[in-house]
Amino acid sequence: MDYPISLYYDTEISDVQTLDLCRGNDDYRKIYFVTDGQRKLVIKQLSNAFSDKRRIEGWFNLMDEYRKTGLYCPAVVPNRNRELLHCDTIDGRDYYTFAEEYSVYETAEHIGKEKYRDALGHDCYTPDVMRSLGKIAAAKSDILDWPSAYCLLEPFCAPDTTDEATECAVAFVKYIRENLPAHLPRAETLLEMFYKRQKELSTVYPLLPTSCFQADLNDSNILLDENNHFVGLIDFNLCGKEPVLNYAVREALWGVSDKRLFGEKGSRLYLYDETLDELRIKLFLENMSYIKENYEFSILEKKVFPILFRYMNSFWWFHLDEIKLIKEDEYKIAQLLDWLEYQMTRDDIRLP
Repeated sequence: MDYPISLYYDTEISDVQTLDLCRGNDDYRKIYFVTDGQRKLVIKQLSNAFSDKRRIEGWFNLMDEYRKTGLYCPAVVPNRNRELLHCDTIDGRDYYTFAEEYSVYETAEHIGKEKYRDALGHDCYTPDVMRSLGKIAAAKSDILDWPSAYCLLEPFCAPDTTDEATECAVAFVKYIRENLPAHLPRAETLLEMFYKRQKELSTVYPLLPTSCFQADLNDSNILLDENNHFVGLIDFNLCGKEPVLNYAVREALWGVSDKRLFGEKGSRLYLYDETLDELRIKLFLENMSYIKENYEFSILEKKVFPILFRYMNSFWWFHLDEIKLIKEDEYKIAQLLDWLEYQMTRDDIRLP
């Protein structure tokens, strides 16, 4: 029997499926879906910069915290040696193995968008996902002492040198410098403005209330029941502690799904249409209102919100994708740069 399956089974295996999620030599991740006809497990083996014994055991503890709020998370299953987590060191590198029971619910990704999206492209589970986020925020969990993958103003793990927002801003300007030099002065002005927003946020960000979050809400990790209602989550490998405001705003923004906002090849039409951008903000604030049903934002959070929103709602990875899509369209390039400037200067949005 192949290792690491033999850590969990001493019976004949009737089916094995392997999912390879490795991202180069520095990020090893493999998942085995295994059954012997009686018991089905999801065995995970990994080795990367953001996975060590302390963090993985923290994942397990946070899953317990999520269950306390009524959300379903598959249970971690001990191996034949009664270990919840097993470590092998090969050529000086640690490889960690653990297993979870196979989820009793399907992921949204497996169910398919045609089942859980309405005619306007809204995900039916979004309101309940946001409400659950409010519950987790209200729990004010303090069991983890590292930032989640959503962190602002600090790196997520050792190889990172900055937060993802800064990484995206620098990459955007670098692309313009190398491919659209006529727009470089404007782009550099926007980057300078971004750094000013960053400095402004850094003075108040450490004072915000925090909690611990799963930090990877996407349709491959969201679990739905037979009626397509949200019931729980899998995959806590990007979890950590975050200011609630940061996590809530990011998820409420990412949770906006409306087919009117997007064009071919994923182009974001709201970048070029004021009415569509207003629709996006309206849907974002609706998501924030769902969070608020279970979490009361503090006076400080309400005060900091415009500052954080100006920083967070500017440069991100999809803006780099967008500039590559429109690189032959001078008018759209100017519009996109106008949009970025507006987001970093606007002061017209407040928490619901």
